[in-house]
Amino acid sequence: MELMGICNICGKTARLNSCVICGRLVCSDCMDARTGLCIRCSHGRSYQDMHEKKFE
Repeated sequence: MELMGICNICGKTARLNSCVICGRLVCSDCMDARTGLCIRCSHGRSYQDMHEKKFE
């Protein structure tokens, strides 16, 4: 999903994308387009890594 607005992380007015995990609307600087995750959710992990890991 993409729209114009204020980034939920940096506050910049820009074209926004929705994080696939948390749903935050973030600008391209705060989003990893390859994984679809915002910088707060990614923390060095990919979307695939998070789904393959088994949480106990």
